Amino acid sequence: MSRPTDEALLRHAVKIAKPRNSRGFQPRWVAVMDTFAVGSSVAWELCARFDLNAEEMVRQ
Repeated sequence: MSRPTDEALLRHAVKIAKPRNSRGFQPRWVAVMDTFAVGSSVAWELCARFDLNAEEMVRQ
């Protein structure tokens, strides 16, 4: 069985990121920012890199 690539692992992590302290919905970029401890610009770039809508609302 082959191992997933680093890109595939990162894509999966960005896709399933959930906001930390939220009782409702938050934009995906906020969830990515919380998950990876990066700033908003990097979070936006990660979303864009994997063709994900940074403004899509995700739930905790």
